[in-house]
Amino acid sequence: MTGITSTRDADYTAVLNLPATPAAVAALFTSAAGVSRWWGPTEGDGAVGGTLVTAFGEYGANAMRVLEAGPDRVVWESVAPDGTVPTGHTEEWLGTRMEFDIVPAGGGTELRFRHVGLTPRLDCWDACADAWRHFMASIETLAETGTGTPFGT
Repeated sequence: MTGITSTRDADYTAVLNLPATPAAVAALFTSAAGVSRWWGPTEGDGAVGGTLVTAFGEYGANAMRVLEAGPDRVVWESVAPDGTVPTGHTEEWLGTRMEFDIVPAGGGTELRFRHVGLTPRLDCWDACADAWRHFMASIETLAETGTGTPFGT
């Protein structure tokens, strides 16, 4: 991972340099199958207006409404998961946004990730930042080897 922000008021961010095409990287965020490969078992619709729900076993589920799903930018908003038990941090995450900016870089892609609203002021900061570091590494591993380390593996 190239960079992570951790100042008191700053959103969680990470920058990854991936040996994959921008189209391959975008596909990781625009379908349930793609998200399942790096984050965890996911169902739903990755198109704009759709909702993706990722299950974390006994910890519950996260639901993300898709606000943007283009080839160079994907944005999700955290919403309450319908019909499933939310994760313990869902209340703090409600209304936060996950932004994935996908930029061609050399023979690969620079992924700029920002979780807008996830700051050190939240009670879940330590656990959530640790989890994002794990899942950012999962994206890197997936891009490098074809196999990520999503929840449950």
